[in-house]
Amino acid sequence: MKRQFKLIGITLVACSIIISCQRDELDGMIESESENQKSGGIINAYDNTMVITWNEALSSLVDNKMPPPMEARMYALVSLAVHDALNNVIPVYETYALDNATVGRLDLPKKHLSSIAEASIAQSAHDMLVALMPASDDYVGDLLAQSLSEIEESEYKALGIEIGIKAAASVLAKRSNDPPLQFQSYVQGTEVGQYQSPMPYLIANPPIWPANAAYAPDFGSFSPLGILSSSQFRAKPPYTIGSAEYAADYNEVKILGSNNSTVRTPEQTEIGVFFIDNVSNSINRVAKVMAMKEKLNGWETARLMALVHMSQFDACLSSFEGKYHYNLWRPITAIVNGDADGNDHTVGDASWMILQAARFTPPTPTYPSTHSEMGGSGAEMLKLFFKKDNKSFTIGSYNLPNVQRSFLSFSHFSTECALSRIYIGYHFRNDVIEGEKMGRHVAQFVFKNNLRRLN
Repeated sequence: MKRQFKLIGITLVACSIIISCQRDELDGMIESESENQKSGGIINAYDNTMVITWNEALSSLVDNKMPPPMEARMYALVSLAVHDALNNVIPVYETYALDNATVGRLDLPKKHLSSIAEASIAQSAHDMLVALMPASDDYVGDLLAQSLSEIEESEYKALGIEIGIKAAASVLAKRSNDPPLQFQSYVQGTEVGQYQSPMPYLIANPPIWPANAAYAPDFGSFSPLGILSSSQFRAKPPYTIGSAEYAADYNEVKILGSNNSTVRTPEQTEIGVFFIDNVSNSINRVAKVMAMKEKLNGWETARLMALVHMSQFDACLSSFEGKYHYNLWRPITAIVNGDADGNDHTVGDASWMILQAARFTPPTPTYPSTHSEMGGSGAEMLKLFFKKDNKSFTIGSYNLPNVQRSFLSFSHFSTECALSRIYIGYHFRNDVIEGEKMGRHVAQFVFKNNLRRLN
């Protein structure tokens, strides 16, 4: 492996002067109208195999192996680096970090375009994964060597490697101030309705989890990727604990989300467990299925993945900002303490538990639902990208490996994703309604203002 990287390095050094001069010449070749048509033709002919290959490598490393914010960040940054790399080969869309304002639209034969594009995708994805997950070095190093070995040695291949290195470095530099995402001790609420960590009920395993642990209470301080601020689409205030609306939501999740529910149907149970998967990897499967089904080219696929995961990260960020702003207790706490909440229409149950096929209740406040906001954002982004909601698709789930569910539309997916959180006892209905709504707003803003097609 190391010998392979040395050979690549030698090739880069040997070709650097030639490449630099050639790039200057090529960048100056702004196409005429007929040349633009040629460029568009070879771009359309460039398939999405390499983009999908590295997307699948990313999935194998991160899916359900970390909390949702970490997974969303990984998907977003790698996808953005790949998108930026391709759009510094031929600039079709705006970029996130590596500026392509001075890159000319090159009139290259298909063979040479493929060499640059393939190398840039593989190198950018590799560099991002090694930087974000150093333990993946051997695996992604082998995949990089394999990807590059299939490209004919030329100055175009070397140029693609150079672009990939720059794309990854630019994204990493832009996100270098992101704080770590981790469990932290969290001051427990003492008033009715205030969040209390469920961790003491379920796990006592310091120092992995500190006492009264909550996950990433400072996540809201992160810079977003595509929206203006984490509070830009903050959900409206939740129902007050004494209200009839709160009582209705309380009694619904108490009945439907209980481990011993006699009301929840088998299909509702299946939906609940099916959607325990982190949303980033669920929506990534949908995007990948649609990219292949719709026969998107490499540029379109890279943009789709980048936009989807930008909005996933920002929806996750937005929901966490709202969660810790409102600090509302989870059903697991609310129902155990229902007799002391001051609402005459709620009855407590000290033995109440969530559906045990689910993982433990997430250690974050309940409102709004992160799962629902990310599901709503992903579905809305797909609808905007494909200009249509009613697209059918089928995907599987890690948590139900022998089950696949079919959907008639992106909104159908989003609705099931949101309702699943009631069926397993994680959330009140208002959490998921407002979360899904905020997710749609996030996606609309991201799509309208980021990675747009260049004139």
